[in-house]
Amino acid sequence: MHILIWILRVLVVLLLVWFAAKNADLVTLNGFGGALRAPLALVLLAFFGAGLLLGLLSALYSIFRLKREIRSLNRALQQKSRGDTALGAIGTASSSTNEVGTNPSGTGG
Repeated sequence: MHILIWILRVLVVLLLVWFAAKNADLVTLNGFGGALRAPLALVLLAFFGAGLLLGLLSALYSIFRLKREIRSLNRALQQKSRGDTALGAIGTASSSTNEVGTNPSGTGG
């Protein structure tokens, strides 16, 4: 399986190198205050990277929100389990008191 993954990685790198070689023509980007001349492959790679970065940054908000929700749910679960443990201890203590010999009806015998 590892060999297959490495073969796939090498193929992707070769495909990118081939793409960059075929698109080595200079392009001019006119924008804020001037013009930029760069190879087309470099421009495409830069815009792809910028889009990838923006996508990851927008996903970070959701990730942090979900992590915060998981933390609060874990706290609530821990508090509930502590409460159940305390109630279980109270229940066993009261039932053991009744088993010792006290009459719960209060009639004394």
